[in-house]
Amino acid sequence: MMSNIRAYIDANVVIFALDLDEGDERSQKAFDVLEDSGRVILVSDYLWLEVRPKTIYHKQNHQTAFIDKIFDRAEMINSGQSVIEKAKSLAVRYGLSAMDALHAASAIEGRADELITFERPTKPFYRIPASELRIVSLYN
Repeated sequence: MMSNIRAYIDANVVIFALDLDEGDERSQKAFDVLEDSGRVILVSDYLWLEVRPKTIYHKQNHQTAFIDKIFDRAEMINSGQSVIEKAKSLAVRYGLSAMDALHAASAIEGRADELITFERPTKPFYRIPASELRIVSLYN
């Protein structure tokens, strides 16, 4: 039996999936990733902080419920000191922004097979060697 792919999702995957009703191709790609039964979705507190607070603050109940559904079904990666130390190392080595470093470190900590993002292939994420973390781009 083939095991599921462990996929850490970037915030932009959640953000595009929220707009599925808009009929955007990116939204459909994001939704398809989240609904793929061949993937174990990995999330972190850093992802939560990026996507959840504004929907609560602005009382966007539909979006909040959608995000909650993603997090309820996903595997939460521990956001402890080891992730922060790994993020610092990644940020320095590859020129990552703080949030990108925290997401990449969370993916590595969670033994992700891939980190899925809509970031352009010219972004610093792609400086991380595939031997350390495979970045999967949904950007077209």
